[in-house]
Amino acid sequence: VGLVPCPCAGELNWTLPGDFEDFPPPRPAPAHKGSFGHLALLAGSFGYHGAGVLAARAAQRAQPGLVTLFTRQNVYHAVASQLQAAMVSVWTPELEFPGSSSAILIGPGLAAPDAAGEMQGIVWRLWRDSELPVIVDASALDWLTPQAVLKNAIRVMTPHPGEAARMLNTTAQHIQSDRPQALRELSRRFGNCWVALKGHQTLVGRNGGGIFVNSFGNPHLAQGGSGDVLAGYLAGLLAQPALQTDAEKTIRFAVWQHGAAADRLQSDRANWVVEDLVNELGNARR
Repeated sequence: VGLVPCPCAGELNWTLPGDFEDFPPPRPAPAHKGSFGHLALLAGSFGYHGAGVLAARAAQRAQPGLVTLFTRQNVYHAVASQLQAAMVSVWTPELEFPGSSSAILIGPGLAAPDAAGEMQGIVWRLWRDSELPVIVDASALDWLTPQAVLKNAIRVMTPHPGEAARMLNTTAQHIQSDRPQALRELSRRFGNCWVALKGHQTLVGRNGGGIFVNSFGNPHLAQGGSGDVLAGYLAGLLAQPALQTDAEKTIRFAVWQHGAAADRLQSDRANWVVEDLVNELGNARR
């Protein structure tokens, strides 16, 4: 008795399955593969080629029209032999992305020492200048420099706390002590980009506006490759023109599906591997 509605609204919001009841929208019957975009990936290097394969397979689960993976010469055969529907090409410094490209993902499996020197320049140029959605993950996050980006361009980074700490010149413990503030600072420094700050209850947001908390997922995601899977799946969604109009919702959807896939796997078996996660992506019910 006597209670009145609280006039305060917090900055944190839960992501719930009901948020995606009509998302993604139905595909038109006369559509063709050109209707659903073409994702270009820069991924995979010596000792880390599997990350490129995982990212490409996860991207396919998002069902863009086409996926092309550009990888290092010294791992080309190892990568190409594991991908059938995705196109695989050798990365060169003179690389030009296909004219039909509708989004670019850079980073999974680019941790080999020889990758940074040759690829660093292309990463920050794409981040600054490309009109396409650009998603940066893993080692490529270390190659970004604080800068403004093309107005209205979609930019997404997907760091874990350790990567976020390096980007902000601090410690992972400091990141974890105030994750919403770390997310906002990353976004502010790197062109008001979208940030998916991974970890227990992954956060999605940017500098200004609300931050969404994902309650799905479990500790079994803490294994090598799960981040590559998230980056690939997210990029495969953002490659689709219909899913670019509300980038925030698309990013949240990807994070939710990734966590929900892990929860379903854990409910079915005691142990599972990242390849199982790829095959479970996209099956969560609204």
